[in-house]
Amino acid sequence: MSMRHWDWSMPSGHPTYLGYATETAASMVMLAPITGLPWQAAALTLTGAAVGGIAHDIRRGTTTGTITVRALSWVTSATWASWALASAPLTATGWSSGLGLAAVGIALNAGATTSEASRRERKSLLKLRRESVGVLRDWEDRLARVARIEGCTGVDVQWWPEKVGYTVEINLPAGGTTIEDLNGYGPKFAADLRLGDGCGVETFAGANRGTILIEVTLKDIVTQDLPYPDDYSELTLTERFPFGLHRNGSHALGGLCNDCGILVGETDAGKTNTVKVVTAQLARMPDALIWAIDITGGGVALPWITPWATEDLASAPIVDWVAHTADEARLMLTMAGEIIAARKAGYQQLMRQRKSDNKLPIDDKIPGIVIVVDETASLPHDVKEMLDKVIEEGRAMRVRALICALRATQDAITAMMKIMAKWRVAMTVSDAEEVAYLFPGYVKIDPKDAPVAGAGWNVHTRLGPKRPTAFKAWYIVDAVIDKICAATAGRRPKLDQLSADVPSGAFYPQRWARTLPELYQGQTLTASAQQAVDNAGKTLAAADILVPLPAQAHAGTVAGGFEGFGGAAEVFASVEAFINPGTPPQDAHEKASDPAPAAVAVLPRPVRPVEARELGWQLLLNAGAAGYAPKELHTALSQALPEGTNTPEPRTVGGWLIRWAEDGKAVKDKSGQYPRYIALSTPSPVGDATTAAAQQLPEGLDADLVLHAVELVGATQFGSASMLQRKLRIGHAAAELLMDYLHQQRIVGPAAGGKARDVLIAANDLPAAIARISTELGVPEADLGAMGLATASAQTKE
Repeated sequence: MSMRHWDWSMPSGHPTYLGYATETAASMVMLAPITGLPWQAAALTLTGAAVGGIAHDIRRGTTTGTITVRALSWVTSATWASWALASAPLTATGWSSGLGLAAVGIALNAGATTSEASRRERKSLLKLRRESVGVLRDWEDRLARVARIEGCTGVDVQWWPEKVGYTVEINLPAGGTTIEDLNGYGPKFAADLRLGDGCGVETFAGANRGTILIEVTLKDIVTQDLPYPDDYSELTLTERFPFGLHRNGSHALGGLCNDCGILVGETDAGKTNTVKVVTAQLARMPDALIWAIDITGGGVALPWITPWATEDLASAPIVDWVAHTADEARLMLTMAGEIIAARKAGYQQLMRQRKSDNKLPIDDKIPGIVIVVDETASLPHDVKEMLDKVIEEGRAMRVRALICALRATQDAITAMMKIMAKWRVAMTVSDAEEVAYLFPGYVKIDPKDAPVAGAGWNVHTRLGPKRPTAFKAWYIVDAVIDKICAATAGRRPKLDQLSADVPSGAFYPQRWARTLPELYQGQTLTASAQQAVDNAGKTLAAADILVPLPAQAHAGTVAGGFEGFGGAAEVFASVEAFINPGTPPQDAHEKASDPAPAAVAVLPRPVRPVEARELGWQLLLNAGAAGYAPKELHTALSQALPEGTNTPEPRTVGGWLIRWAEDGKAVKDKSGQYPRYIALSTPSPVGDATTAAAQQLPEGLDADLVLHAVELVGATQFGSASMLQRKLRIGHAAAELLMDYLHQQRIVGPAAGGKARDVLIAANDLPAAIARISTELGVPEADLGAMGLATASAQTKE
C-alpha cells in the first residue's frame, strides 16, 4: 500500500484538489445499498479521518487557517454521509446537495493549499524576525557590558544559510566611537556568548565609519575536514581564486596577479597543505607559469613534477622550473629580472593597444609568472635581495611571488616582501605574537579562532578582508594532486618568446637537465622527462653559469635597476634585436657571437653583502662565557657592520638571541639584572633529546633553568620556591615545578607545607651534583663554564 493512502490531508498533487473527505463520503454512500452500512459507520470513519488529518497537518507545521479549512471539509463530509446513509436511497436532491457541498469544499481547499506555502513562509519570517529583534537587543546590551560602549543601536540581522551564524549591523553612538575601539574584543564577545573553539566573533567596517558589522559563527566548520573540490576547470590569474572557506561559509580568496602573497605556518600547522592547494589553483590557470624555489630539496615542487618525471601520469610538469639550490635560485631570479625589463620594452605597443594602463595583458600565449618560494629563512642574503628586486619591479609585467616561511620574523620575511604582499595568510599558532608582525597594525589574533592544523587567518590589505579572518583550507591528498596534474598538464602555458630570448634564456632549456638528475637520484625517469634531459645538449651547472664579476666591474653593475641581474644594456639590446630581426646586435657581448650555451656563461654572480645575523652570531661566539645582553649585542653589531649598512632593530636582535636559545645554540643566563645569552661550543640537540631525563622535563622547564636552580639551592642551603621565583625571575607555578623536580633528583626533600624544604646535598657536593644532572640532561661539561656553573672537574683541578 502506498503512502498516499495514509495521508489524510489534502493531496498537493491532486488534479482537482478533491480531498479524501469527499472521496470517502461519496464511496460509502454509493456502496451503502450493497453493504448495508448504518449511518454511524460514516460518522465514525470520517470523524476518525478528520482527527488523523489534523494531527498530520499539525506535525507538518501547517498554518491554522489551512488546518481549519481541511477540518471543516472532513466534518461536512461526515455530516452529509451520515444523513445520506440514514435517508437512503438518495433522491436527485440529495445528490445535488452533496455535489454542491463538494464544489464549495474543493474551492476552499484549493485556495488554502495554494496559499499554504506563502503562509508558512510568512510564519517562518515572523518567527525569525522576533528572534532577530532579540539578537539585536542582546548585542546592544553586550556592547555596553563587555566593551563599555553605551548607546549602540541594532539595525538588522542577516542569518547565514542553515543558521551557521549571523551578521549584525550596529550603529555606533555619537561622539567619535569607531571600529578601532573594538579591537581585541572578539574573544571577549565569544566568551560572553559561550561559543566553542572554532566559532567566534569578528568585527568589520559597515557602510560608513559610524556603522559596524559583527559576524558571529555559531556552528564550527573550522575543525571539520574540507576536501579539495572535485573541480579541475580553468581559472585565470587575473581573478582571485578560492583556497578554503571562512567560518561563515564564504570562500577564502587569494590573488597573485597584482599582488604578491605571504604564507606563514609553523611546523604541523598545515602550511604545506595550503601551499599545495594554492599550487593546485595555479595549475588550473592556463595564463600562469609556475616557478618554484626551495633550496632545502625542492619539496614544494616535487608533488607537481613527480607525476610527469617518474610516474608517467601527466604529459607535462605543472611546475615549469625548480630551483633546488641557491645557485639555481640565483639563475632563476636573474632571468626573472631580465624578463621584467624585456617585457617593459618589448610589449609597450601591445599594452597601448589593449589600453591596459601599462600593465601587461596576459593569456596562454604571454603568461604571468608566479614564483613560489618556500623556506625563505634558509635563503642566502643575496638571493633574498634578488627576490626583493623582482617583487618590487615585477607587478606591471605580471611577475609575482608567493613567499612561504615557518615564522613571521624579519629574518624570514624582509620589509620589501611584507610591503609588496597585500595578500597574507597565517596558519594556526600557539602564540599569537608569532604572526602579529604579519598583519596590518600588528593586530593580535585569538589562537582559539583557528585551533586545528589547516586553519588560519586570511587578510588582503587592499581587496579584503582587511582584518585577519579565520578560515579553513581545503585538504588535498596525493591522489587528488595526481588527478589535477593529469587534467591540467595539457593546458600548461609555455614561456613567451620575448621572455625566452633574454640573455639568461640561453640556459632556460637546460633547466631539467640541471635539476631532474639531482632531484631523482637513482630513480628511472619517464620517457618524456628523460627526453627533456637528453635533448638539453651540453649543460653547465648553475654555479658555473654564474661566474664572478671582475673586481673593477662591481661598482658599476650592482647599483640600480636590473644591472645586478646581468646588465640592462644586454637586455634592451636583445629586445631590440627581437623587435627588429634585421638589426645586428650592437653589443660585442651579445650571445649571437657564439650561440653555444656553454660559451655564454658570463652572467655575473651577485655580490653578497654582509649578513647582519651571521655577524651577530660570530660576535656572540667571540664573546665566550661573557656573552651579550640583547642591547649590548645590538650596540656591538652596529659598530661592527660596514658603513652604510642598515643595523637591525633592537627587538630583531633580541629575537635572534631567543631563537638561538630555543634552537640549543646558546643558553640564557637569568642570574643578573638583565638576561644574557652565551653561545654554546656544542649546540644542544633540539627536538631529539639524547637522554630520557631531558625528554621527561616538565613542560615549562629547561636544562638551563634546572641547573641554575640546583646551584642556588646548593649554594644557599635554602630549599624555597619563593627564593627560586625571586632569583630566577620566574612564576610561582614554575618555581614549584622546579622544587618538585629537584626532589626527584634528591637535591631537596619533600614539601613541608609552607616551610622551606630540607636541602639534601652539602655545599661542597654541589659541583658533583651539577655534573650528574647536566649529564642526564645532555648538557656538555664544556658549556657549564659558559653558563656560569661550577663543575666537578674544575673543583678537582683546584
